[in-house]
Amino acid sequence: MSTDPTPDSTPGFLASAATRRQLLSLAAVGGVGLATVRAAAPATAATGPATNGETVRLTVLGTTDLHGNVFNWDYFNNREYDDRAHNDIGLAKASSVIKMRRADLGAASCLTLDAGDTIQGTPLAYYYAKIDPITSGSTHPMAAAMNAVGYDAAALGNHEFNYGIDTLRAFEKQLDFPLLSANTVDWNTGSPAFKPWVIKTVKLVDEKPIRVGILGLVTPGVAIWDKANVEGRLKFPGIVEQARVMVPRLKAAGADVVIVSAHSGTNGKSSWGDALPYVENASRILAEEVAGIDAILVGHSHVEVATKVTNKQTGKDVLVCEPLYWGMRVAEMTLSLQKVRGQWQVVDSSAQLWNANAVPEDPAVTGAVKAAHEKVLGYVNSVIGTCTQAMSAATSRYEDTAAMDFINFVQAGAVKAALAGTPEAGLPVL
Repeated sequence: MSTDPTPDSTPGFLASAATRRQLLSLAAVGGVGLATVRAAAPATAATGPATNGETVRLTVLGTTDLHGNVFNWDYFNNREYDDRAHNDIGLAKASSVIKMRRADLGAASCLTLDAGDTIQGTPLAYYYAKIDPITSGSTHPMAAAMNAVGYDAAALGNHEFNYGIDTLRAFEKQLDFPLLSANTVDWNTGSPAFKPWVIKTVKLVDEKPIRVGILGLVTPGVAIWDKANVEGRLKFPGIVEQARVMVPRLKAAGADVVIVSAHSGTNGKSSWGDALPYVENASRILAEEVAGIDAILVGHSHVEVATKVTNKQTGKDVLVCEPLYWGMRVAEMTLSLQKVRGQWQVVDSSAQLWNANAVPEDPAVTGAVKAAHEKVLGYVNSVIGTCTQAMSAATSRYEDTAAMDFINFVQAGAVKAALAGTPEAGLPVL
């Protein structure tokens, strides 16, 4: 795999002929209210959004559920990633879309967010959690990649807790932007254990700046899924319940606009039954029931969403957008603002998704992670043993196979070794 691809890797274009606009024309997926999305004003790119005396455009670009994917690479099959839909993956591809949109719209009018599940999911992520852990001083490749993109903030996802709080804290320290979660709180005090929100100031030409509040929320299922890592240390109140407290605080702190980055799907359902009193996938409920939110970047459910939801209290539309997963898509949420009695208010909005398979990888991102990627390739391709005959697991779903028997044998041996010297050492391992 090339770690520094050029536009000639994009079907249908010569490297010398492909333009940014041509590439992005291939990348458009769909959304709501698309007519307002392309209102770019290149002349104001260096200083901020154009005001034209009445209306200002603010754009939020977003990713989610990157799950340790930087390159368009399948570590398990040792080849470039491909699926039936011919999606490409990796933050390096998504970064190219992000930077192209910033160039078209004006970087000063764009904010870039992520909705969580970043440091788990690939051998690349595993290696820097377990083999060369960032708690011992190495740099996490996802931190290096995200810093190269230039995010403004990111929310925690539930998988951020898989490798323990120490690993998460080490990752947090390596980021050039805040890692947010308003509903991850101290077990004893109930105080936020991570920064709950941040306010970003978007400067304008000859106008009052726009203060954009960004609130992070994570699905409360962490309390179940990572109980061993968080019990006695962290609690996870409900998303809607915590937003009802935090959104008014953001407004009181001077936020003109409130954007939520929520690692929580939209279908209103939970996978845990009545084990918790909170909803797992609560983003649509959040948009409907909590006043004061203008847009929600969604994660967790690994689907494409670009829609508007009407808030029951205010009657106003709230953008809700989820850009699939693994960097396959980039969300673009556009907010149009006007001054009402001297204060900026959102008067219109639109959302769409961009497909990352139409662009080359961003060399700034691949360059930041190339050495780590090559180290992990060496690790996953290293020989750990020799099998004298082929063992297939193709039928393991409905019958015993030698491959699964061997895996279970190795697992049992590892468990016995872990129990040695403990009171449970005499228990049978099945």
